[in-house]
Amino acid sequence: MPESAATMPRGLIADRLRAVLENAGPDPSRFPAAARDCLDRAYEAAYAENHANARALAEAGLARSSDADLDVRLGLYSVLIALDQLAGDERQALEYLQARIALLRRNGLAAEAAAGERLGIVLFREAGDHDLPLLEAELARLLDTHSPASVTSDVQLAIAVVRSQRGEAKRAIALLEEAVAGYERAGRTDSLSGALMYLANTYLQADQPERATAAAERMLALPGNRATTASMWLLKANAAGGEGAAGLEEALTALELYAAAGVRKGAISAAVVLARLCAGMGDYEDSVLAWQAAVAQAERGEVQEELTLRLALGNQLLEAEEYELAGEVLAKLLQRLEQTKAPHPQVARALMSMGHAHRHAGRTPEALDCWRRAVAEFSHGGEFGEAARGLLATGTLLSREDRDKDALVCFEAAVAAARKAEDDDAALPQALHALGHALCEAGDTNGLTALDEAISLAREYGAHWYEADYSDTRARGLWALEDGTAAISAALHAADLYSAADDAASAGNSELFAAHVLAEMGRADDAVPMFKLVLQEPDVGRTLRVAAYLGLASALDDLGRTVEADIARRAADAAADGTD
Repeated sequence: MPESAATMPRGLIADRLRAVLENAGPDPSRFPAAARDCLDRAYEAAYAENHANARALAEAGLARSSDADLDVRLGLYSVLIALDQLAGDERQALEYLQARIALLRRNGLAAEAAAGERLGIVLFREAGDHDLPLLEAELARLLDTHSPASVTSDVQLAIAVVRSQRGEAKRAIALLEEAVAGYERAGRTDSLSGALMYLANTYLQADQPERATAAAERMLALPGNRATTASMWLLKANAAGGEGAAGLEEALTALELYAAAGVRKGAISAAVVLARLCAGMGDYEDSVLAWQAAVAQAERGEVQEELTLRLALGNQLLEAEEYELAGEVLAKLLQRLEQTKAPHPQVARALMSMGHAHRHAGRTPEALDCWRRAVAEFSHGGEFGEAARGLLATGTLLSREDRDKDALVCFEAAVAAARKAEDDDAALPQALHALGHALCEAGDTNGLTALDEAISLAREYGAHWYEADYSDTRARGLWALEDGTAAISAALHAADLYSAADDAASAGNSELFAAHVLAEMGRADDAVPMFKLVLQEPDVGRTLRVAAYLGLASALDDLGRTVEADIARRAADAAADGTD
């Protein structure tokens, strides 16, 4: 049983991830000596979608076993029947089925053999709606004749899979619970393990994580191959909900098992879960390693998602402030995307991230060039909302470089692009907000028109916090346009909207801005009570408290109330030191 992530020695996660990165997985040319091990490896190869290797391992297992290895031989035949159906070779599947039925009869399992003859190969693939009448008729027959639990459980399991696919979780769970009980009575460990795996997944789909975890733990207590065992560790990680360290050890164990078994898609899923859990805990170093593991598994399995995973790795490196390394990863990704003639939006997303790597490294011209190209790629791909966001990023950077006229051009282009985005409601108000702010700062009253439209859209979409935020920007725009009275009124209105959206800190900021405007307008007698109002708000942050005390001190000085002003300044110092 793996240890808790909370008690894991520092560095152990990294060591285990590096071991995964160095492990190439199983050698498909080497077959185990024991038939049981051949069966386990065949299951793992089938999970990995390496059907040729799974077939070779199952055939090797048959060659290494005799009728005395009944459960193993039955399992090997089951694998071969399933593989033949996937390959569309029904004739060969039926030949293996007859060999399996003969084996059952030779071992005195007449009821199982008879059920196999009636049902054919349906139990050795994922049943569908069209199989349901046959399966339910067979189940009724088996129950009426008091057939052995092992036979009944096989049919119950098949029906449960169909019910689950149809969204009938309650009926599926009832059938699976009966199948589990039947397999336990019959002592069929392999079948019990498979039924518990289905049951755990169905519980999780039905939003019953505690039952899912309990079923997974029952399955993990049984012997099993690495692929199915890994699937239950990953289920436990997902059932844990991803809060703090919960699920971290489970995801790491799943990754190790999947990687060792060569199940690349499973390993990728586990690595992604682990990477996100580590990032959520602020452990960016291990998160980056987990993303690297995901990329490595994708490369080894030639998995289609490899390029998407590379982008995720680059973005995680950006978040970890490893800007140069992020740039190297993203540069290689862009080369691959160009070679594979990837879709325009996929190239654009990589270019946006590459632009951020350049920006953080202080390479402004390169960042702007990346974003210009990204905007063109998004536009070619019809993703006008994302094109607008690329233009907003470009405009913001230009503004920081004191290129305000160029920034305005970008913001205007962002609004134009956002108006074309039919399925992206957030793009237009975001673009209007940026344009409105920039226009007001430039002394252009058209900025208020843009902000009013942004506020109206936010209200229409029920985005209450954004309505408050855009209203706060409108207040600051009015002040930039030298309309102090209107700015005060707008700021207080924004504060009310923030309060209604449960953001007390932002409400306090809006009130603080109104107080500063009053003071700047020479209305210190009105500013003083406003600064005090901010300080009376519950849960006022330290930065806001310091600013309010300093603003209060300045306003009191203007009124000649120097003693009170000194008290306010000392309070500001105490707030800054955290000693208030």
